[in-house]
Amino acid sequence: MTMRWLAVLLLFLSGVVQAAAPTVRVRVLGQQPVVAGQSVQIEVTILTPNFFLSAPAFPALQVPGAVVTMPDERGVNSTETIDGTSYAGIRKIYVFTPQTGGDFTLPTPEIHFRWSGDGGKPQDATVTLPAITIHAGGQGNDSQGAAPSASAPSAAPLLPAAPIHIQQTFDQPVSGKDAHLRAGDALVRTITIFAPGTPAMMIEPPQLAAPRGVRQFRADPQLQDGVAASGDEPAGTSGGRRVETITYVFEGSGHYTLPAVSVAWYDPATGKRAQSSAPAVTIDVARAAPGLGLAPSGGTPLQIPDWLDWRWVALLAGVLIGAGYAAWRWHKGWRPHGRRAHGDGPHRRNAPPLPPLNP
Repeated sequence: MTMRWLAVLLLFLSGVVQAAAPTVRVRVLGQQPVVAGQSVQIEVTILTPNFFLSAPAFPALQVPGAVVTMPDERGVNSTETIDGTSYAGIRKIYVFTPQTGGDFTLPTPEIHFRWSGDGGKPQDATVTLPAITIHAGGQGNDSQGAAPSASAPSAAPLLPAAPIHIQQTFDQPVSGKDAHLRAGDALVRTITIFAPGTPAMMIEPPQLAAPRGVRQFRADPQLQDGVAASGDEPAGTSGGRRVETITYVFEGSGHYTLPAVSVAWYDPATGKRAQSSAPAVTIDVARAAPGLGLAPSGGTPLQIPDWLDWRWVALLAGVLIGAGYAAWRWHKGWRPHGRRAHGDGPHRRNAPPLPPLNP
């Protein structure tokens, strides 16, 4: 009888010791299977009695055939009680995006940290991430969600499996009474593309063509992960944002249409491609202002007034050149052949000078 009670007591004490040790918990947030291109969050929480003396170094996860990112570089602190014991926790969110259909198993790295043990004594601890499998189906698969092996790529092109939201802004008015664009002016167009719950690198770069007579300069895109929604984007969500900046320089006056911007994405509900777009914009550009103006290449060409036609300019220039040439020849002593001016004979050149009128 005594031995039985002793065994129960030892089992209870071992359970207490085990419960009071640091531990790790991993959860996949969202339903499975997911669709290739559809992101899912993986929550990793490290728990320890008392408190942490150093922050755990969460490793980067490398999974073939998938993109795994950590949008928030910082962990989130938390507290909870497990079996009557208070634990301090640090939670980290990974975003997992499969690029093909198949089963994906997360790696099991070790995470090292230091925590406050019994009596506040520092203790080193190591926890190992458990093996977690994520199931993904390819884009365009049947409604049953059957997934091919990870080695067999999806037949459909990979697109973000999330609604795309596009906004565009300009650095100055492009319509109405406040629009004053002239030939040689520059206009900056900013395209913001947002995909909820999706890494920014998964957003397809938009195709942007410049109209004839317009020079286009495209800056490097800005990619942001884990950003909160803003503007017309769905409230309360976070995801990836791609920002494209395009500068247009109008070489002459006229009517120009900047093309619409479209980005494709995959709709898991319908199993089909979808399009999100920002509308095309038509711009009226007036002639350059009279005087000297800055050319798109950086020069300073002479600007002809609007009321002066170039043909009249050419005719006037020809008349001025002819008049100048005639004056130059006259100054050099040119005379018509076969005629002499009065008094140009030799007897006139050798005649003595006339006496003064008032001697």
